[in-house]
Amino acid sequence: MKTRRSDRLEQPLQQPQLQLSPSTSRRGFRDSESSVETTAVQEFQNQMKQLQSKYQSQDEKLWKRGTTFLERHLNCSLLWLQPAILLLPAAQDAEEVLKCLSEQIADAYSSFRSVRAIRIDGTGKAAQDSDLVKQEVEQELSDGFRNGQNAAVVHRFESLPAGSTLIFYKYCDHENAAFKDVVLVLTVLLEEKTLAASLGLKEIEEKVRDFLKVKFTNSNRANSYNHMDPDKLNGLWSHISHLVLPVQPENALKGGSCL
Repeated sequence: MKTRRSDRLEQPLQQPQLQLSPSTSRRGFRDSESSVETTAVQEFQNQMKQLQSKYQSQDEKLWKRGTTFLERHLNCSLLWLQPAILLLPAAQDAEEVLKCLSEQIADAYSSFRSVRAIRIDGTGKAAQDSDLVKQEVEQELSDGFRNGQNAAVVHRFESLPAGSTLIFYKYCDHENAAFKDVVLVLTVLLEEKTLAASLGLKEIEEKVRDFLKVKFTNSNRANSYNHMDPDKLNGLWSHISHLVLPVQPENALKGGSCL
């Protein structure tokens, strides 16, 4: 039996189904990731610009090199190879600024996620058992990073019991670090009353390294929890000294309130 032409015309036309190839799907996913990553970088840049306008006594290198360093890490998307470690030293006259600025920089890095950075205070752990502090730091960092925080501030790194600082091998060990999509901001308060603005970054870095060597490798305490083998310290230093940028005092900061 022949099908009439009118019957054929009444039959609905079947639209061809478009199937996305795996490469197209991956490209769409990458585009989405790129959009999120761009927004995160823009938010970070805005936060850093605000900080720079408030902390006007800081060296230009702090803003330029610090922002570029952390911005590059934010831009890595899913290809993080290692965490970003920022070491901020200061003299006694910039103690308050050091605490404020380190927290605000870490929070700026996390601003797109709307979460605060992890805070660890070395001064509160100075007299504790080294193994206990090591466990506490391990738990604070691992719990925070697993729960969505991607930045941590370790205040007064020099005050931690020397042996406990070896836990940072796990978190700062370049490509073998436990978490690679994070930033750790470490602060060191030097014994000098002030840091000359004329000091170069290399001189500052050497000053911090020598200071930590004295603090952590006191030969008079070879059996103490507050002692570290010089070779281990050298290894640790190579992991935490990715970028060392000094913090200067701010006349505008008074009364313990951050700018």
